Amino acid sequence: MHLDTELLLQLISAILAIIATVLGSKWANAKNELVKLTRLNTKLASALKATSDAIEDDRITPEEEKVIVERWKAVIEEAKKLLEG
Repeated sequence: MHLDTELLLQLISAILAIIATVLGSKWANAKNELVKLTRLNTKLASALKATSDAIEDDRITPEEEKVIVERWKAVIEEAKKLLEG
């Protein structure tokens, strides 16, 4: 049986092109999810910092309360976006 090397190379090239397309789209999706997760982590750190700063003196002022609530709302909204996909 004679195997045509040109045909074999075309077949291998086609298979590699399909694999590259599939992996490329998966990488784009993974990258987008990582960006969303990074945003969530940033907002979470901000909310934890605001909370920590506010309770440092064992007293939460009305202004600190507003900041804490705003920051935690931002965390919740970002988490919703992440879960919605």
